[in-house]
Amino acid sequence: MSKGKEKVSSKQFRWLPPMHETMLRILAQEAHKGNKPSSTFKAGSFALVAKEITAQFGVECHPSYVENRMRTLRTMWSTIQTIRKKSGFGWDDNLKMITCDPKTYQEEVMAHRKHAEFLNKKIDMYDELAIVVGKDTATGGFSKSYVNLEHEPHNVDESAEYVADNVEEDVVEKGKNTVESSTTGSGISKSRKRKHSVSNADESVLTDLSDQLKEIAVALKEINRGPVDYTALYNEVMTMMADGYSEDMLATAFDHLCENEKTARGFLAKNARLRKMWLDSFLFSQL
Repeated sequence: MSKGKEKVSSKQFRWLPPMHETMLRILAQEAHKGNKPSSTFKAGSFALVAKEITAQFGVECHPSYVENRMRTLRTMWSTIQTIRKKSGFGWDDNLKMITCDPKTYQEEVMAHRKHAEFLNKKIDMYDELAIVVGKDTATGGFSKSYVNLEHEPHNVDESAEYVADNVEEDVVEKGKNTVESSTTGSGISKSRKRKHSVSNADESVLTDLSDQLKEIAVALKEINRGPVDYTALYNEVMTMMADGYSEDMLATAFDHLCENEKTARGFLAKNARLRKMWLDSFLFSQL
């Protein structure tokens, strides 16, 4: 074992978000090279991931750890696809996000607490995940060499600003489509008299959803700009004590944000109302 590398067992090995992203990037490129002949990769691909993680993060990673991680990724993918097929859920292909209304969200999380992490929030590296553990095959989008990937910032979503710039233009239309899709999936029928009209209540829902999507679009623009100021993050989180949250609750949320840089960036970019929505969802998931 090389000096400076922390030795851990398979059970002790902790997959941090940057490690997870590195693994998906490399394996997506390996699939493009033809090293995923069937539903799994060649052993050399896992060895490549292990070597890169060991070099980047200073923690000794074995190919067997990568293979074990694949089981977790398959479970994650299966969960995402199961939710997408359920009645009442929509899919935003631009944001790579499973959408649903508050009532459907509450019912789903009550039945499956861990599903909260996949609802109404962007699924990071969804395309790579689809190639690594789904049925998709590598396309021209992954034709860059690994050398180029290696020199790209690991926490930058290249499409974030493009999505943010374009989503504002047609956000109202997408909001309408999302609500109509969820309503249809839930089996809610409309009376013939209201076939060509929208009630005031429906207009209110559409307007609110459109506003939320616009705010998300603005937040996406800010997610990848500059380093995370953890002192500022702590202060912003603790200001929410004024909303009735206990210091212990907020400390737990702060620890979670410190471990998830992209989530932390998103939190800082949100306004007070969206921060409260995120915090309620996070605290509920901890019950």
